[in-house]
Formats: sequence, C-alpha cells, structure tokens
Amino acid sequence: MAFLKVIMEGTIAGGEVWSVGTSWGIFGLAPDTPDQSLTDGILAGLLTYSASNAIPAAFKTALGIDGAFTTWRVEYRDETEHIMNVSIGTLASAQLGTGVSTKTPQDALVLSLRTATPGPSGRGRLYWPALGAGLGAGFQLSSPTPGSFVAAWKTWLNAIGGVMNAYYAGISSPKTVVLAVRSVKNHICRNVNELQCGSLLDTQRRRRDNLIETYSNLSYP
Repeated sequence: MAFLKVIMEGTIAGGEVWSVGTSWGIFGLAPDTPDQSLTDGILAGLLTYSASNAIPAAFKTALGIDGAFTTWRVEYRDETEHIMNVSIGTLASAQLGTGVSTKTPQDALVLSLRTATPGPSGRGRLYWPALGAGLGAGFQLSSPTPGSFVAAWKTWLNAIGGVMNAYYAGISSPKTVVLAVRSVKNHICRNVNELQCGSLLDTQRRRRDNLIETYSNLSYP
C-alpha cells in the first residue's frame, strides 16, 4: 500500500541539520494516482499552517536557541518504499528554539509510537533535538516535562493530519490519512494508537557530521 511521509527539517548551529519523519497510511476506495500536484498541495497546506502556527512550546524548549525548524518535506512512496513524488518548501521565517543550549547535537528527546501489533515492526520512534532540554536529579527530564512533550506531539500530529485530510477533502477525494508506523520489511502501515515519551534522553548518532573537531595528541609511552 502506498503511503505519505511528512518530514520536518531544521538546522543546528555549526552547520548541523536535523530531520524528523512521520509516516501516514492512505485509506479509501478511490484510486490514488501519485502525481506532483498531490505532494505540492499538501506542502502548500503545511506552509500555510506554519505561517500562523508556531511549533509547540515544548518543542522550542527542547530545540534550544541554537536550533531552528526551517523546512517541510512531503514524499509520496509506493508499496516498495520508492519515492514517486517529493515536494520541499522552506518556511518564510525559521521557527527558533528558546531553551538555553546545554546538550550536544546528538542528544534527543524520543517520542515512541505504539500500534496494536506487538514486536519491533509495530513500534516507531521520532527523535527531536534536545539541545535545550533540562535535566533534574537522576538525569530525569525536567524541561520540557515528558507529559508536556507527548501532549505537544499529539497536538502537532493532529494538525499535520488535519492539513493532509483537508487537502483531500478540497479535491473532493474520499481518501484520508492516518498516522502510522511503516514496516519496510512487510510494506505495511500500522495505525498508531498510543504516543509515549520517557524521562531519559537518548541519542541520534547521525546528527554530528559537520561540526569541526580538533584533537590533542601525545606520543606514548
């Protein structure tokens, strides 16, 4: 079954970039022909939404003052995961983080996606930059709180889905989209039925590839 990916992209000081990708199953009996107008139309809706709606405060706190949300990317993928159409658009004004940056680009807050399917193929994860996250005793997340972070994601994901479904309704299509965990092994979208955020930071290793690193060396012995 074909599906859509909606990806948020941004920057981190020092030349680093980040991205957070969500998958959306497409449902309905009418044929869904992949053409550029589909991804272009959804992208236009997302850019319009972002022009008057900032990312949630919990996102900004975690992102930190050295991070920014800058770009939407929409992909239509076929049953075998190949990209059929892609649309990319930059926000008119980048949305900046607010928290004091005390962590590294690899540090991340993780949103876990749960479905009715047990096992790894029924679970997903979204990594959000945590440069500005605050930790309390025992390295427990204190700012934003896990509760505020997961609530922010629920609001934001509902908004993304709403934009996409509004586009389908606007072209008189009976199609709808549902947030999903995509199994690239089975080529199946499994509907998400629970969001979860833990109280410990995780790491996203691929988020450090442009920072300049210097080394100190000593001969030995």
